Amino acid sequence: MARRTNGNGKRIRRPLLPGAARAPRPKVQVAQGTLIIIGGHEEREGKAIILRAIAERAKGGKLVIATLATEEPEETYKEYHRAFTALGVKHTVHLDVTDREDLLRNPRSDVMAGARAVFFTGGGQLRITTQFGGTRLCEQIQEFYRKGGMIAGTSAGASVMSDTMLVSGDGDSTHRVGTSLLMAPGLGYIKDVIIDQHFAERGRIGRLLGAVAQNPRFLGIGLDENTAIVVEKENRVRVLGAGGVYIVDGREVTCTNMTDEEQNCTLSLFNVRLHVLSQGDEFDLWTREPVGGKAEKAERELLAR
Repeated sequence: MARRTNGNGKRIRRPLLPGAARAPRPKVQVAQGTLIIIGGHEEREGKAIILRAIAERAKGGKLVIATLATEEPEETYKEYHRAFTALGVKHTVHLDVTDREDLLRNPRSDVMAGARAVFFTGGGQLRITTQFGGTRLCEQIQEFYRKGGMIAGTSAGASVMSDTMLVSGDGDSTHRVGTSLLMAPGLGYIKDVIIDQHFAERGRIGRLLGAVAQNPRFLGIGLDENTAIVVEKENRVRVLGAGGVYIVDGREVTCTNMTDEEQNCTLSLFNVRLHVLSQGDEFDLWTREPVGGKAEKAERELLAR
């Protein structure tokens, strides 16, 4: 038998299941900064509205381009340096870590002096956490974000934003019970969320549902390529870019077969909620409610900031 568990629009309210309550707004102090989390393959020329939104926030200070995730750090840095320079950023600095021991000996604290924004490029998210996580520089960037700084990341640099990150798993089929989903601790800029990228392009809805089924407390957020979410103060989420954002909410899930003894069977997951958002739409991470918006207005406002 499957084990039953309790869980908890354009703005539409639905009645809650018995015993399900919406999470209260946290009383602890939240980070004052902004996250721009990108699904990968963002435009780097022409309109380039996602990189332009980062550039607008970095002007007047330094943009730190962190190539920790890639095996080609110099080439990657040069590509983004050209893109951000064309968008008006006058000062970029390259942050690369190939030797954790060296970073522990030399924390490179000066890299954040005068910084307005930090941008994590794509590659492999475990390269970021294993080389960089827990270091003094990592803590310095956390404090920078808590006090109002902006952090952006694309592809692997997006997945690493959450406190639990999805590292690997079948991305082109329905999830099967017993199939391995590799998850690991991320950098923790955004809480109680699992982020997946290159979402529609690589057919990753099955693995995101599988990740949420393992712990319905987490929201699953799937980001299409050339699409981003802008997260303000750990609460307000706004969509920017050409594709969709898929939000899987498992708090009201009533039944799943994830704990069945029979392995390699197809996942069952009842009463899961799925929201699909496009540019201009918003989502409240505390109430878990979407709100419709205007794409052109969102673009103007986000770029103006």
